[in-house]
Amino acid sequence: MPSISKILCPIDFSRHSQIALEHAESIAAKFGAELIVAHIVEPVLYPVAYGLPPVAPVNYEENAKESAVKALAPLVEALNGRGVVARALVDSGTASMRICDIAGEEQVSMVVLATHGYTGIRHVLLGSTAERVVRKSPCPVLTVKATDDE
Repeated sequence: MPSISKILCPIDFSRHSQIALEHAESIAAKFGAELIVAHIVEPVLYPVAYGLPPVAPVNYEENAKESAVKALAPLVEALNGRGVVARALVDSGTASMRICDIAGEEQVSMVVLATHGYTGIRHVLLGSTAERVVRKSPCPVLTVKATDDE
């Protein structure tokens, strides 16, 4: 079995991703692996892209990144406090593409991420980041599906 030395766990701060992070922490603790807890800020299409007049300029991406850094800090601190070597990573772009890019750049052993389990029209409209990561990842991917009651 290949060694697991570095794990990437992308989170979106949902309950589903919290459960995936718990799995990633457990695996990291068992193998003594470094855990990278990442949040990807997705680009926003502004109304001007649809021919509507521009709205007041707000630097959404920078504000979202700052908020993510603040939100990740206590999570990473708690992980480190429980003996897992963890660090935060905040980036921007299309989530599935950036997750795969980061997995390659960081040479991670595996990606652990949540799947929301959307089906039907919700899956068509919202897409599946997890599905795209599974197809394009340069390393193994563990998807964690939280049940509706979790």
